Amino acid sequence: MIEDLADRGQPGDTRDITRHCDVVVIGAGTLGLPTTALLAREAGKRVICLESGGEQQQSETHPLNAIDGASRGYRGAAHGRFRCLGGTSSRWGATLIPFQQADLEGAGWPLRLNELTPHLPAAERFFGLDHSAYDASDLPVALGPTHVARLAKMPSFRHRNVAHLVGDELRQSRRAEVWLNATVIGLDADAGGAGVQVRARAPEGQTLTVSAPRLIIAAGAIETTRLALLLDRGCDGEIRRTSPDLGRFFTDHISLPVADIEPLNRAALNRIVGYRFGASGSMRNLRFELAPQSAARREAPPNFAYVGFEPPRTGGFEALHGLFKSVQIGQLPPARVVGEGLRHLPWLIRAAWWRLAYKRLLYPSEVPLQAYIVAEQRADRGNRISLSETRRDQYGVPLPVLDWRLADADYDGLERAAALLEETWTGSGLARLGRFRRRPVGRATARPADNYHPTGSTRMGRDASCGVVDRDLRLFARPQVQLLATSVLPTGGGANPTLMAFLLALRCVEQHAQAQPHGRKTGAARSAAAR
Repeated sequence: MIEDLADRGQPGDTRDITRHCDVVVIGAGTLGLPTTALLAREAGKRVICLESGGEQQQSETHPLNAIDGASRGYRGAAHGRFRCLGGTSSRWGATLIPFQQADLEGAGWPLRLNELTPHLPAAERFFGLDHSAYDASDLPVALGPTHVARLAKMPSFRHRNVAHLVGDELRQSRRAEVWLNATVIGLDADAGGAGVQVRARAPEGQTLTVSAPRLIIAAGAIETTRLALLLDRGCDGEIRRTSPDLGRFFTDHISLPVADIEPLNRAALNRIVGYRFGASGSMRNLRFELAPQSAARREAPPNFAYVGFEPPRTGGFEALHGLFKSVQIGQLPPARVVGEGLRHLPWLIRAAWWRLAYKRLLYPSEVPLQAYIVAEQRADRGNRISLSETRRDQYGVPLPVLDWRLADADYDGLERAAALLEETWTGSGLARLGRFRRRPVGRATARPADNYHPTGSTRMGRDASCGVVDRDLRLFARPQVQLLATSVLPTGGGANPTLMAFLLALRCVEQHAQAQPHGRKTGAARSAAAR
């Protein structure tokens, strides 16, 4: 069932609706909505999911994503965050690829990669992806010892939005309720671990109070951290006394173009580095990551590199992109997108031929190609999320304060990663297809940006001295509360982090199912039973 709290009563009606369930989930986005559906379907749980947004978010920013003070250039504070059914999955690029085990080693992870990868087939099935390998074994050039070529997977545009994948199921579910326009305004968790109570309010004043034995906060990295801090206030600071790193070590991937690629054979280069089309509209993109045993891992941070371009503001490519983004959101394309496509119909026909003949996305001929580095930011305890003492949102909840900055070590890491990539490029067959023209990446000239991949502010740890949640995502101070967001990842690794968080979500659902006397086995448990 999907309900809208704003439709319950008249403006100014403050009557409280009360509910009880097995698990409360906060956030109906990329992780929260699938977790809600799977807990009901696979674990037999009675679940209530609270979402602060409505059915869709029309604008690119949301007023509830405001922060107190400057974010020191962190774009992800306002952008890349969406409050609606499906959350950020209604807009994201949906690049899915697991970390390498080398990204976890020596980085404070309380889990090994092989504890998560049994859930990989289930994640791929969820997004309508095939089960092919992530290594690019068919690359026609040898890269040498420093880098490995890997292929990330991207679902079709419709399958990127999790609301399209489980929305109908949840509307018909008798075990799950999703409440829209239900912004959390208060959290309580018993010290003895007996249960939780969550209070939510609609813009017009209607309120909903839900009590349950378990709570999962899956509201995105920044909001999940903010709500954990809000819970800490309600616990008289016990969570931070137990886990001093709550809100600390907020990091992101930092990205910038490190070289211009001058094509010597543009068509051949496009066929190697261009996005690959798979079955049912899925895509794959090539990236270069540090090899697992490479000595370069002692010189540069985990990172990945790819060849791309700055998307043109007009033209056939922009029209094609606008069309598919409308499919992802679930809307008709704007008239300007249709008109732009008609004006550039010849290019669209060429792009369709490339898709059929080469199974590649045709890059626009007029755009310059660039090599981009996306690198893990150095962990810094001073980079943090805290609660404002002076500013509150429209519901009276303190705004988050975001302190984030780049250090000299981050620029040094980018510089070394760019040098290593240049060595690999010029020493391989890629040099025959395009010249690698290095760009300066020092603090004086480069302007690296965050990549909307926030991690670290509620990270997992082996114990409370080095983490906020344990290996099963439970708060050390309140184990009936689990945090499920990229903020629990101790490091950003050398790949996009969402798949790792999604694998944690599947593991979490499996654990809830196994805790039921008659719960149904899911994911790895089914595989183990089959063996």
